[in-house]
Amino acid sequence: MLRLNHITFACAEPARVAEFWTALLDGYSAEQSGQTYFGRGDGPELFFNQVEKSPTIELPIHLDVNVPDREAELQRVLELGGKLVETKSHAIGELSETWTVMRDPEGNGFCIQTPHNPLPNRYVGNVTFSCAEPIALGRFWAAALGWPDEPIDASFVRPLLDAGMDERETTSFYATRETPTSRPRLLFQRREKSRPASYPIHLDFRTDDREQEIERLGGLGATVEETKSDAERTWTVMRDPESNPFCVE
Repeated sequence: MLRLNHITFACAEPARVAEFWTALLDGYSAEQSGQTYFGRGDGPELFFNQVEKSPTIELPIHLDVNVPDREAELQRVLELGGKLVETKSHAIGELSETWTVMRDPEGNGFCIQTPHNPLPNRYVGNVTFSCAEPIALGRFWAAALGWPDEPIDASFVRPLLDAGMDERETTSFYATRETPTSRPRLLFQRREKSRPASYPIHLDFRTDDREQEIERLGGLGATVEETKSDAERTWTVMRDPESNPFCVE
């Protein structure tokens, strides 16, 4: 079964991007080499790698960062080197949600939001996939990770339904996580984006038996792109059913 190892950023200047994200999330960075850095803190490990990436600002995968106070956080993010794009709001009945779209120093988009039950710390709340078929893609990832196969995460959608959302609208997204309290959640939303040849952000996974896992994932609908090796490890680049890349080692 897959286990999340890193959220990986392709960077021109990995030290700069690592410094931004670790400061944003109250973590710390650790240099592996002059070209790679780790970001560690409360949440999944981030990996910043100096590799070529396709120029794009329409990211098929982005991070949603949960903070205690969104408005108070904006100035801090700007001071760290982030850029403001826009603030959006969505209301259903008496329930409303507001989030701010920002970019890191290399233009990777992310969202700042305050959940309905905020915690005192900053953390990656969602890894969000923009996709054509959110339920199908979400079920692929739930099966790949061994997470519960639920069309919707009840804690995520129940407040929306209670506020008056038409239940048919729930087919426009899918959300799942390992346990009701674990994070990050994987969120899939119906919003088609460009599919760059080289993604700025992708997920890396570990498994106990890489070859066996590749076969299992293929049965779920993933495809193999290539297998790579260096002096320390071997990993396989794969694509999910909507061609989002991920790595298995």
